Amino acid sequence: MKVKVNDNLYDIVIVGNDIVKVNGEEVVAKSFDDCIVIKGTEFHLDFEEEGDPSLMIIDGMAYLVSRSYLTEKVSDEIRAPISGRVIDIPARKGYRVERGQVIIVLEAMKMENEIKSPATRWIKDIVVSKGQSVKAGDILVTFDSTRQ
Repeated sequence: MKVKVNDNLYDIVIVGNDIVKVNGEEVVAKSFDDCIVIKGTEFHLDFEEEGDPSLMIIDGMAYLVSRSYLTEKVSDEIRAPISGRVIDIPARKGYRVERGQVIIVLEAMKMENEIKSPATRWIKDIVVSKGQSVKAGDILVTFDSTRQ
């Protein structure tokens, strides 16, 4: 199957017994309830299904994942992957953020979860404020789709 993650296209074939081929390279990948181990490295997953593309949070980094790789639509918002409390907002409205830059920090289950930008974008609005409680799926940030 073809899968697009942010701007990267991958050809994935599930071989079986924890073996997958990613762009022709065999990779050992084991999946558990809330994590995946790839080549011996553990990644913690929070996943929010929202159609195609879907939002996937891996170790605090937001990714847009799509099976219909021909779709060029990039989400104009980031939603809370889990319920928690906003403890920091390093980004600001009107600022340009780089891919991987921390936008919001949520505290959930006594852990800090960094919500990072899935792409280089301009922030249109930050919908939450420091100290605010949010539920999984609440909109945290919107991006300006008119600015590149």
